[in-house]
Amino acid sequence: MNAIQLLTKAGQIVDELARLGPSTPAELAKVVAEPRPSVYRILTALEQISVVRQAGEGRLELGIGLLRWSDAAVEAFVDKGELRRQLRWVREQLGMNVFFCVPHEHGVLSLDQVEGAVVDMLDLGPGRMLPRFAGAAPRALLAFESPDVQDSVCAGAPFGRLASGTPTTAQDLRELLDNTVARGWSVDDSEVVEGVASVAVPVRRDDGGAAGAIAVAGLRESVLAQEDVAGQVLTVAAEALAAAMARAQSTGPRSDSAHNRTAQPSETRAPALIVKAGALMEALARERIATSTRLTEILDEPVSSVYRMLATLSEIGWVEQIGHRGAYRVGGRLLSLSGELTRRLDIRRAAGPVLRAIHEATGETTFMCVRHGTRAVCIERVDGIRVNSRVLRLGRSLPLHVGAAPRALLAFEDRAAWDEYASAALSEDLLHMGSRSTLYAELDEIRSLGFALSDNTVTPGIAAVGAPIFDHRGEVAASLSVSGLRDGVLTQPAHGRSVTDLVLWGAAELSRYLGFDVARLSEAPRSSASNGLPS
Repeated sequence: MNAIQLLTKAGQIVDELARLGPSTPAELAKVVAEPRPSVYRILTALEQISVVRQAGEGRLELGIGLLRWSDAAVEAFVDKGELRRQLRWVREQLGMNVFFCVPHEHGVLSLDQVEGAVVDMLDLGPGRMLPRFAGAAPRALLAFESPDVQDSVCAGAPFGRLASGTPTTAQDLRELLDNTVARGWSVDDSEVVEGVASVAVPVRRDDGGAAGAIAVAGLRESVLAQEDVAGQVLTVAAEALAAAMARAQSTGPRSDSAHNRTAQPSETRAPALIVKAGALMEALARERIATSTRLTEILDEPVSSVYRMLATLSEIGWVEQIGHRGAYRVGGRLLSLSGELTRRLDIRRAAGPVLRAIHEATGETTFMCVRHGTRAVCIERVDGIRVNSRVLRLGRSLPLHVGAAPRALLAFEDRAAWDEYASAALSEDLLHMGSRSTLYAELDEIRSLGFALSDNTVTPGIAAVGAPIFDHRGEVAASLSVSGLRDGVLTQPAHGRSVTDLVLWGAAELSRYLGFDVARLSEAPRSSASNGLPS
């Protein structure tokens, strides 16, 4: 197998892991029809660049490097933080699924999605490709394309019928495009999926074209009843995204630590080309958009080698060239791969060994919570050997301002989330929450410390420590907590780690599992995150 075939085979192995889920090297060797030694060497290199990782019991799964590269694919178009803020804001206003997409050579590519309050739209997730002739979002893009582009799409008529409302003729499509231009947004009713409707607004460039589209989708009765309101809300978000996309075009490469990494040589016989390809992907992720000349400078590799890697990475969808002989960006295939990874992440499974390790070190009750509305729900728990609080048993919940684990969830969300919770809590009279200013002062202190402490506030004689668990975007996904008698939880031991240190360690381990860059935790005043087991 030559060098280029090796890189192609690596892409095939990653695709199979996305399809099959956690697999052994022997299983992968069978499906890709390669000898086991060759597959072992490829997997070693892919693990070295964080594209795959160990999943336990001799199996491997997709790695968190894909999440970094997926974020870079979004960053090539728009600041991902601003995009998430606008998507969440629209969801808060309308309660629907919200997604953002951009034109792509193979159709219309979804870059990100925030799920709605009622139903999930699986076909709108990051990396999904939509047809150019059907649906509100593709039409919002096409309506503001040049006449030549519109003619090329219409030339594909008659179009296949996807659902009862699909436009099948060029005349039908042109009429819908005219309506979109006239009103400023587009609407579809059962064009792509039967019973599903959507509203989309283009994100306009300075030249009048559409750089992207932001849209909502849901059950047709709900969407069509709010069509005008949805159009107005989406227009506000589209204007904010247009400004953000304009800024992204003028900014340089990022300097955050998550992207300033290069795979180091391994003592194993990992194929060097795959490691070099990983370095190229990291460089491209850092640059957002880069020419082959720029990548050659960064990698200090021969021009011919960089060209060959780019050509092969383009074939497997990991990079995309912008126009003929243009610059490169991270490819849309990484969005699909990261979507498969996040879909398969099982934080409860990952939490089991961590909770047990902390329990063995302390003997106290150890548990994990997630947010559900205004409450924190216990989804995993290991009972203590001396005393067990009955307040947060498995499946039970507490308001987000009560106790260590719930407050660790709330404190590390943004100020808008605090405001939203405070309003809801006061309206529901949740356990006499007290003043908003008092709550915010407590949450600020928790953020400063990096953990939440509860001492006699839920159960007399019981104390607890809670810390947030972050996902790869830096958003709070869950919290980990230990509770027990005050002396056992609050006392600093003469030897070994305190309960607080162990809670921070466990939260960091689970954040790492979800793809969070745990180096960011070192910015907190108290962070005892460690790569080792608790002692």
